[in-house]
This record gives sequence, structure tokens and C-alpha cells, in this order.
Amino acid sequence: MLTNRFILITTLASFLFSPILMRAQDAGALLDLLVRKKIINDQEAEEVRAELAKEAATTSGGKWKLSSPITEIELYGDARLRYEYRGGETNGGLSKPTTPTNGVGGPKDWQERERERYRLRIGLRGVLADDWFFGVRLETSQGERSSNVTFGDDTSSSSGGGGGPFAKGSDGINVGQAYFGYRGFKDITLTGGKMPNPLVTTLMTWDADINPEGVAEQWKHTFDLSFGGGASAEAVQSYSKDGKTVAAAPSPSEPFKLKIDVFANFAQFIYDDSNPENPLGPRGTVKQPGQSGSQRFPNTDALMLAWQVGARFTFPKNIYAQIAPTLYNYTGNGDTFNIHFQGGDPNLSNSASMAQNQTGINSLLVFDMPMEIGWKVGELPMRLFADFAVNLEADDRAAAAGHPEKGDQGYAYQVGLGIGQLKLKHDWQINLFWQHTEQYALDPNLVDSDIFDSRVNMQGIVVQAGYMLSDAVAFNITYGYGSPSDTKLGTGGVGDIGINPINRYQIFQADMNLKF
Repeated sequence: MLTNRFILITTLASFLFSPILMRAQDAGALLDLLVRKKIINDQEAEEVRAELAKEAATTSGGKWKLSSPITEIELYGDARLRYEYRGGETNGGLSKPTTPTNGVGGPKDWQERERERYRLRIGLRGVLADDWFFGVRLETSQGERSSNVTFGDDTSSSSGGGGGPFAKGSDGINVGQAYFGYRGFKDITLTGGKMPNPLVTTLMTWDADINPEGVAEQWKHTFDLSFGGGASAEAVQSYSKDGKTVAAAPSPSEPFKLKIDVFANFAQFIYDDSNPENPLGPRGTVKQPGQSGSQRFPNTDALMLAWQVGARFTFPKNIYAQIAPTLYNYTGNGDTFNIHFQGGDPNLSNSASMAQNQTGINSLLVFDMPMEIGWKVGELPMRLFADFAVNLEADDRAAAAGHPEKGDQGYAYQVGLGIGQLKLKHDWQINLFWQHTEQYALDPNLVDSDIFDSRVNMQGIVVQAGYMLSDAVAFNITYGYGSPSDTKLGTGGVGDIGINPINRYQIFQADMNLKF
């Protein structure tokens, strides 16, 4: 009994002098183990629990009570301040307005925007009993491709709250993520809701701010392989006590170790909900551009399906390579994106070109293959990254847009070099890449909203640099310059610059980021 008391006192002392989170997570399991081993009895265990609960209630952390199914929880978030310049030039083929009019561009005319902006995101990630998990994140802005808020953009009396200086009309909080999932099957993760993107992607095909909605199934298995090893070709020479040479056993050589992470990611995203599916009375009709007849208004939801398989190979000496071929296809039409994509036309006025459909998802069957190779030079991380995509139905998409002769404009690629990383204080990183996207290659609703202003049929260079001022604060700058991939087509998509086609485009961003 004396021994049991000693163990009990030692256990209690170790918890009392350990961090509160460690006590909260480990106390119950350890006390249950001591009871099962009959080192302490149930009453003594309950006394320890009561003492720990009493002590925890006096701390700030102990006042936050969690429901019993939650086994782990993480509070995280980030805040960002940004200065941004964004500008675009009209093409030289526009006729000069007879009478200069505000908002009507002439040839080689520039539209420029300078904005000071902020972003705030706060989230909770948790693990529940029986292999379930969940996540919730709140963020500023309602945009699907941006959580930025522009300072001073809500001063008008028509803004929410009545406007005025320092108004709060655009400073709302929205649900950016809300999902839960299950990991009870070996190597499998199932997720449903508004979730972080479960796919391996690049900025060429997906804006990093998009949180798709639907369900996803992920499988990942690791293979650890070892080749060779054992005795080396050269034996180590040694001597006996009398000075005679004795052949020693060969020194063992290190085996070649290879780690392979094989993965498969599948997703069924709800792209557009058609509502109602069965309207009162007859369904309405819609006319497609360039067609004489009309068709009944679609009454089926639009789904985006993703099929991705890939592998990451990790070699000795911090060398890795990853490839993730993916196929995207769309089913249904929805009631928002069913009009055929046109993307603008340089032969029209700027306003007429912008009035063409910029968001249609017809004839998109996209094969995408992001890839990456990484290594270290000394302690400096380096990587080559690339992406290649082709729309296998580009001919049909071009014909529906009124340009059947442009069916070859269905390719996109990105290639770049990254040096350094941003993890700890004084870390730095530079990324440099070239990107080329053709008019009928990708979904214009998903491409990055900053680089080339949410547009397709653009090509250009991007430079990104960052420096960690502390473990939690980073300073980043981005510069991009682009122009049309094909000057005989518009630059399809809806961006912040009211020009189509954009003849020249520039963006500069300076960010101060804080993560917690």
C-alpha cells in the first residue's frame, strides 16, 4: 500500500507541475491504466481527477470546457495587410471614342487600381472519438477566390450600415470552411462539406482561396524500400598484438532507401445547384450565343468531378519528386453557368467584348498534371515545379464560342524554380515562374484571381519573394506581367480590371502576414 501511495503521489505531482494541456489530454488515460494495473483503486483515481479539475479551473485554459467526444482541438488563423497595384491596357485595335467619355476606353488606354487591403481567417480543427474529425473556419469577404477587404471601399451612403469614413459595411465575417470526415478505414480519409481543397493543384488551375463544396475520398499508402547494403568492397586492415597483419571484416555499407507515398484523391463537388429542379408551370427557355433556336432551361445540378492519382518519391539526401495526374469533368448544367463560354472578342468594343459570356462551363474535360522535384544545396531547399493541362474538348468549346478555327487553343502550362522556404525566423524564399494559358484550356472560374486577373488566354512571368521576420510574421512581395497568348481572341474571365481583351497586365503586391 505504501508503494501504491508513493506512485499515486508521484503521478499527481507530475501532472500538477506539467502544462495544463498535457494534464487535460493525458490524465484520464494514465489514471485508467493505473487502475487496471491495480496500482491504485477507483476511489484514489477519482480523488486525483477531482484535484486536477479543481486546479485546472483556476487557469484561463481550464475555463474552456470541451465536450467529451473531442479528443484534440486546434485554434489557428492568420491576418494579412496588403498593398496592391493592378493595371491593364486596352488593345490597340479599338477605335478612339468620338467624344471622350468616362469609363469608355480608347486604344492603348490603361485602367489602374491601387488598394490597401486586409484579410482575417480564424479556424478550429478537431479530432473526435472513433476516428472522426471536423473543421470550421471563419473569414472576411464573401468572394470565393478572395478573403480580402479593401479599406475605405464602403464609405458610400448606399453601403451597408449607411457608409461614412471607417464604416463596417464590407467588414463582415463569413463561413469559409465547414466540414467533417472519417478516418476509420486504413489509409482512407472521407470528407464532406465546404472543405480545404483535397487535390494536389497549382495556381494555374485553382485559386488557393477556393474551398470547394461536396464530398471527397482520399487514399494514401507509404512504401519504405531498401536496396543493397551489407559488406563493402574494401576491407579495413588491422594488426594483431604481435604486429602481424590481420584481414578485418569489411565495413558495412549503407543501403539505398526509397520512400514512396502513393495516393488517390477523388472528389464530387457541387458546382451549381439548380433551384428549383421542378418549377411551377413549363420550364423557361434560354438561347445560346450564335444559335438561332432556343433550349429549355436546365434543371439539373452542375457537378465537378475530379479523379487524381499520383505518387511522391523521397530519395536519400533530401531529394524528392512528385507527380499527380488529374482528370476533371462536369455533369449537369446548373442554372448559372449553362450559357456557352465566349470569352470576349478583340474585334468588338470593350463593353461589347466584356458583355459576352465569360463563365460558361460547357465542353470542359481537362487533363491536368502538376509535378515537382525538390532537393537541397547544403541547407538551402530548392525545387523545380511545373504544371501541364489540356482540355480534351477544346474543339467543341471553341466552336460554341464562335471560333471553330481556334480549336487548338486548349493547352496550358506553368514552369518555375523555387529557392528557400518560409518556416522559421530569418528564412527566405524566392519563386520565379512562367505561365501560359490558352482561351479554351481551363475553367475560368477557378484560375488564380491575382495572377493575370482571373483570366485565361494570358501568358507571362511571375516573381514572388518572402522573408520571415519572426516565426509567425512574414513579409512577401509578388510581381506579375502578362499579355494575351493569342491576340486574335479575348482574355476570358471576370476579373478586377474592366478590360477585355487585356493587352498588357501588371500586378504588384506587398504583404505582411501573421500566422497563429
